[in-house]
Amino acid sequence: MRVDFLQFIPTETAFKDNIAKEVLRIFPYREKDQIIRFKSSDYNDGALEGIQKTCVSDDGKNKVSLSNKYIIFQIKNYCGFEAHMRWFQSILFQFFQTNNVTAKRVGVRYINIFDSSKIRLRKNFFAPEIAASLYTKIPGNDDELKLTRSIHTTEYSVDDMILKFRYGMYNPEYPNVLRKNDFTLDYDFFTNDMIDSADEILRVVNKGHHEIQVLFERSITDSLREVMRYG
Repeated sequence: MRVDFLQFIPTETAFKDNIAKEVLRIFPYREKDQIIRFKSSDYNDGALEGIQKTCVSDDGKNKVSLSNKYIIFQIKNYCGFEAHMRWFQSILFQFFQTNNVTAKRVGVRYINIFDSSKIRLRKNFFAPEIAASLYTKIPGNDDELKLTRSIHTTEYSVDDMILKFRYGMYNPEYPNVLRKNDFTLDYDFFTNDMIDSADEILRVVNKGHHEIQVLFERSITDSLREVMRYG
């Protein structure tokens, strides 16, 4: 989940004690701060210097990055939308209580990766239009044409918001030649509307999660559901 802000938020309020306390309650381990230069025509020299603070969960798999211009949640140990939404909400509310800001972009993205070394991929795992992009056997390469990846994109409009669906052979070794049939279903829901409240941001994220969930269920078959259920 990601929120990008229209304004450059002063460091003293972006990282105020009440915000930092709530972040550390959920993500107790701090990484080293990063200095970031944000480009903008609004600044005399074309850029303004800020900070990115990143905190990590106990298991090291989930993190939040907070800066003068954005908040990013990265979840690798996924235990359910409702649980992670509570984290997001509690930090977001603290942030908006302290800062009078406008979000210029709000998004939620799910990246599902099927590792061919852990699961034997079959076409009957996916809906026909998606299965057509899965190579169960990697095609050969010649001296001039070498396949490096094969990703397809479908874009939807949802109540003036956007849902981009990318699927195919994403190749974890890109730009090297494609050697494995690792597969991805990548759903990216976002809006570029101006939003000035935490409640409205949460509404967009909830909407995005719902639309992604519906499209994901349309993308897969009962054969894959069986594998996901029992491993």
